Amino acid sequence: MDDDSGRKPHLLVVKGTFEQFGGAERDLLNNLEAWQNHFEISFASLHLPTEARQRLDSLGILYLTPAQQWTKPVGAWAEFSAKASRTASHRWWVMLELTEQGVRLQDVIADCDAVHITSGVGSLEFSQLLSPEIPVHYHCLEPHRGLHEDVLHRQLNGNPKRNLGLTRLLLGKQRRKDISMTHDLFDRPHSAMSGNSSWIQERIKVVYNLEAGVLWPSVDLTVWDGECPPSEDFVVAIGSASFVKGTLETVDMLVGTDLRLHHVGGGSKDNLRELETVAKSKGIDLVIEPRLSQEDLVTLVKRARAVVSLAHGEPFGLTPIEAQAAGTPALMVNEGGYCQTVEDGVSGRLLPRGEWKSWHAALIEAADEEYRSNWCAAGRANIDSLGLTPSHQAQCLAEIISNLIN
Repeated sequence: MDDDSGRKPHLLVVKGTFEQFGGAERDLLNNLEAWQNHFEISFASLHLPTEARQRLDSLGILYLTPAQQWTKPVGAWAEFSAKASRTASHRWWVMLELTEQGVRLQDVIADCDAVHITSGVGSLEFSQLLSPEIPVHYHCLEPHRGLHEDVLHRQLNGNPKRNLGLTRLLLGKQRRKDISMTHDLFDRPHSAMSGNSSWIQERIKVVYNLEAGVLWPSVDLTVWDGECPPSEDFVVAIGSASFVKGTLETVDMLVGTDLRLHHVGGGSKDNLRELETVAKSKGIDLVIEPRLSQEDLVTLVKRARAVVSLAHGEPFGLTPIEAQAAGTPALMVNEGGYCQTVEDGVSGRLLPRGEWKSWHAALIEAADEEYRSNWCAAGRANIDSLGLTPSHQAQCLAEIISNLIN
């Protein structure tokens, strides 16, 4: 994709915040090295923790952050008043002239050939800084679920935090703004939007009435490679303790199995306290893991009987393909993006929510070395066939950007 001078296009990569360091954030950082084969990369974020900075430093990528890291406002008033969007927008504008690194964001924008924006809190607001002539690719990992669904407005046990009808009414202005900003970006003369799965491609059509492409996430097989030790009597669930991740349903599912639950992903103090209380009341041995490094996560997953998830409408979910790459059975609820990355009985199991006998039978299968070996082989073949590798994703992104520039 080099130009006539042999220079790689300069791509500015934007992610609003890494405050919640989950699968989407890991995926983005893990792919940058492959992207460098096609682009000169700069990076901008409103909140960039040490782990992300170390990764960018190791790749020699210039990154820009505010002089003071931005933190997403929380609470009902912040939610209804669109405080996060307003303060994120303000911080981006300030960064045009002032960053922690002493490099002006406006100079980096002026030098770039294209911008790649990954969705999330504070991301879409960045597009307001850009002139219409700048090519932009928007990787919409999911339409804003807090605005367009009710799953984020429920307590850990599924009860509404407040009246859902009133919540939807109060969020109406934000919802319209989100749709407007997405259309404004999509309507630019040199723009493209991609979901991260066919499921999200469909959701974009439903929520925004826009036609998007697909840019799959990836898994670096070398990170998860190596021999698997004998499985131990525990399962791993990854994701912040919440209703949307099906955290308490995971506890319910494990009742009667004598399997320990390792919860990776943290959560609010109240939700973690409730999780501990419920697990204790149901006789489930619970281990709440601190934030794990990539190396520690790999080690934990490889030792597990299975990686499990009862998330509601997961947009794609790196969990099953990371489990497949590690050689650990992936037992997922048969909803959302999981249906595109797990073939039931072939590369793992897709199981009905609430039918715990089926889950228990699958957990017994997951201890059998023949099942584990067959599912692992099929899972890795699936990763290859879908092109879920950094190099393949980088090539797809290069084609998207090339079409926008040309």
